[in-house]
Amino acid sequence: MFRSPFMNAVIEMAEECRNGEVPVAAAIVFEGKIVAISTNDVETSGIPWRHAEFVAISEALKKLGVRYLDKASLYVTLEPCAFCSAAIEKVRMRDIFFGAYDTKCGAIAHTIRLFDHSMVKPRIIGGIQEERCSSILRKFFGKMRSTGKRNVIEDEVEQSFDDAWSVLEAGSR
Repeated sequence: MFRSPFMNAVIEMAEECRNGEVPVAAAIVFEGKIVAISTNDVETSGIPWRHAEFVAISEALKKLGVRYLDKASLYVTLEPCAFCSAAIEKVRMRDIFFGAYDTKCGAIAHTIRLFDHSMVKPRIIGGIQEERCSSILRKFFGKMRSTGKRNVIEDEVEQSFDDAWSVLEAGSR
């Protein structure tokens, strides 16, 4: 079984996701060190492409002052989607290590299988601590379905509305 402290770091980060973000985390490793690590930032930023991989890639490019990450590795808890896979291809990532497979939106081992058709041929290892990564996502979506809420931000907005309404009602008495 493939074990890595870098994979453990992204899994732990995914487990700590809050604010209604889908719990996916990614890290860019260069010369044996994590140079960027992030979680999804879609709900918080309101920007639909702020996936963990995209954020980590952007941070790594900036931090390293390079255009390509051809000597770097990506560790991520979920198989990257088509958008993230294209970003990974554009920066010529050397290695991709991911946890859970994504049969609906994953673009590495599923759907378009982007690297089967690319000149960029990273080393790809999927299914790393797959059960642990899948479990994080199952818990998140299970909670979302059981509460009928899209995310925790809805809870916070609803609570703020309830608080404001209580103040208005109290003032009108």
